[in-house]
Amino acid sequence: MIKITLGGPHATVELNARRALDGSLLIMDHKKIDIAVVPDKMKVVTFPKTTATEDVYDYQNKLFEFLTNKGVVDNASIRGGDVFRSLEGIVYENEDINSLQATVYVIAEFISNEAQSDIAAAEYEKELEDMYTHPSDRDSTEYGEVPQHAEKGSMRPGYYYHPLRNRY
Repeated sequence: MIKITLGGPHATVELNARRALDGSLLIMDHKKIDIAVVPDKMKVVTFPKTTATEDVYDYQNKLFEFLTNKGVVDNASIRGGDVFRSLEGIVYENEDINSLQATVYVIAEFISNEAQSDIAAAEYEKELEDMYTHPSDRDSTEYGEVPQHAEKGSMRPGYYYHPLRNRY
């Protein structure tokens, strides 16, 4: 558990995080990316998880857009990192507020928003799958309900279209 003080009331966030030997904070809560907050260099670095089978750039980009919109990361500093498929951005420094604590707080807010989006996407996928596998009576027909004909639809049996048959 990490406690963050932003000028007044205390904010507490719970993250699946650990501290690395170099002092950086590794946040593992996101499903597709790992997030590292590096205090020595004042930057945020994102890496794809080793189990990620799809392109994770969209997730990384969404995180850095969120951090930029909240005023935590400098938009001009976002670039590809030294590690393959990583992105990094410089955290703004501030004399009044602990920048790293604010960064961790905003990352926790992003992860919370993403979790809600993932739940909504999973529910939609389940509804879509149920719609195809268990259609309603209005969307389905029983076997034999539609009469059979020798020719049905736009493709005639035995007729094959060859547009360049007689041209050389």
